[in-house]
Amino acid sequence: MAVSYDGQQDGGPEYGVVVHCWLEPEIGGYDCYVAFFGHEQPIGKPAGKPYLLRYAATSLKVMPS
Repeated sequence: MAVSYDGQQDGGPEYGVVVHCWLEPEIGGYDCYVAFFGHEQPIGKPAGKPYLLRYAATSLKVMPS
């Protein structure tokens, strides 16, 4: 699932793909590992390797397909 994270202060939103989600009882919601590609959503095969970050699912916006 393609997502964006708008919480970045510099350069605008980050775009990525959800790798894994799980229920986290401590926060009463879902946590996700997201492979981020940067400030532009890649079309087709990305030019570079993504970086993996962990965010609460409520912090992410699902991108239209």
